Amino acid sequence: MASHAPNNHPYGAYSVPQNQQHAYTAQQPPMYNPHAHAQQWGYQQNAHQQYFPAGPTQVHPITGAMPPSYETAPYGTVNSESGLPAKFNPRPRYNDCWAFLLFIAQLAAFVVLSYFALRQIDQDRKNVNSGYDSPGRSPYSPTAGFFSKSGLVTMLISILTGLVIAVLYFMLTQAFPRQVIKVTFALSIIAYLAVAAYYFVRRQWMPAIFGLVFGLLYASMWFFWQSRIPFATEMLRTVTSISKRYPSTFAMAFLGLFVQTAYSIYFICVITGCYEMYYDTTTRTTPGKLKALIVFCFLSFYWTSQVIKNIVHVTISGVYACYYFLMGSPQGMTKSPTWESFKRACTTSIGSICFGSLIIAAVQTLRALAQMLRGDGDNGLLAFLACLIDCILACLQGLLEYVNKYAFCQVAIYGKPYIPAARDTWTILKDRGIVQIINDNLIGNVWTMGAIMSGMLSALASYLYLWFYNPSFNANNEFTYVIVIMAFVMGLQMVFTVGTVIDSGVATTFVCLAEDPAALARTKPELFERIRATWPAVVQGVNC
Repeated sequence: MASHAPNNHPYGAYSVPQNQQHAYTAQQPPMYNPHAHAQQWGYQQNAHQQYFPAGPTQVHPITGAMPPSYETAPYGTVNSESGLPAKFNPRPRYNDCWAFLLFIAQLAAFVVLSYFALRQIDQDRKNVNSGYDSPGRSPYSPTAGFFSKSGLVTMLISILTGLVIAVLYFMLTQAFPRQVIKVTFALSIIAYLAVAAYYFVRRQWMPAIFGLVFGLLYASMWFFWQSRIPFATEMLRTVTSISKRYPSTFAMAFLGLFVQTAYSIYFICVITGCYEMYYDTTTRTTPGKLKALIVFCFLSFYWTSQVIKNIVHVTISGVYACYYFLMGSPQGMTKSPTWESFKRACTTSIGSICFGSLIIAAVQTLRALAQMLRGDGDNGLLAFLACLIDCILACLQGLLEYVNKYAFCQVAIYGKPYIPAARDTWTILKDRGIVQIINDNLIGNVWTMGAIMSGMLSALASYLYLWFYNPSFNANNEFTYVIVIMAFVMGLQMVFTVGTVIDSGVATTFVCLAEDPAALARTKPELFERIRATWPAVVQGVNC
């Protein structure tokens, strides 16, 4: 054995076997640091320098296009005080407070309105009940059967079926992400073509053509998107493993579903009370006061619903951001990342959440008004204009919701106000938009097909219960159709709720990778290498 390196070398002497020494010369082997490959926290060389050697810029081998230029980015740098990446701010300040105050004002007004509306409903029910007590009137209400033991068992069967399927589907997705992505993508193609064939047989040409076009479009995408499947697979595998590590994210998603359901029932009762207070039963017309209240109620409902949804999204995104930046760092993960992220979402980030939610709620309210005008009266021109406006607003809503999803990731990760978060999101979309959209489609399609399957099985379970047990409230099968539809929706929502956690995790991880890939290279180099192998451009961060 031959020994090398001076005694004062920081890594000491190391030995090389005689048979491994250079045979052609007596030159000693080169000195090296055996731990040089390990990424150290605070390493200042950015990812672009590390993985792309200096030299002339190479054009794309197929398109001939020049790659985007990237300046020396702040990602990769570390705050000397906190020891965290410079852009990551675990203690952001309060932002967009005016939006939160406006949200509280409208919510207070809705609560006051609900007091009078619910009081009116209660008064009307008392009058009806007094009528039922009269001779010849039956106190039985057929809808009361829904709240009987048999009705509750029926609903419980659909909920439990959907929940079991959601858990099993999540485990299947985590174990076989690549196979699930491919199978669900193929099923979506088959579903579109089946819908097209059905409407062709029924001689309904317009929906048949749409189904055929989308089926052929998805079939062509199957060949063009093959190269993107490995990256989507790695993202899905990573996100599901993180969510399994922090099951409280699922609890947060189901809590949001419960609150949203309860608020929707509350909203329906308030709308009913407003109609009972102001609807003119003599002329069967809707007075201006009632129309104004309806517009306000819809705006309040959409705004509050968006706030509930986005609080859940920001909370879950905060958990994934903490994992991305802190797991594997000297600081390590916090004890309760979900709770701390929820507190940030309800305090420092609540103004930004209310701001972004208001924009979507305004568009949704305008769409509701357009749909009312479309079905109001016999004016064909007005109906056509309302349909056109509704179509434009639907496209605008889809675009804004897509931007909002990633903007709220910026809010959760960096504590930004809404406008800078939306601007930085637009920068990422311009740079990584194609990869981002394809990745969202591939992973989103997994949960869409899973939700449809869950809804169908939940509906089947409820139908079989009604068929074999034949509860008294459904003796003549008058409620079978309604119950099956409700069971389908419940089963659908169970998988979509689990998918909400995965969708938030994928979006957050994508934003973190786009803005600060070096943080992942420092804290989790093995995961970074797996992602880089499927998406080499990840090492080029986007300067926002």
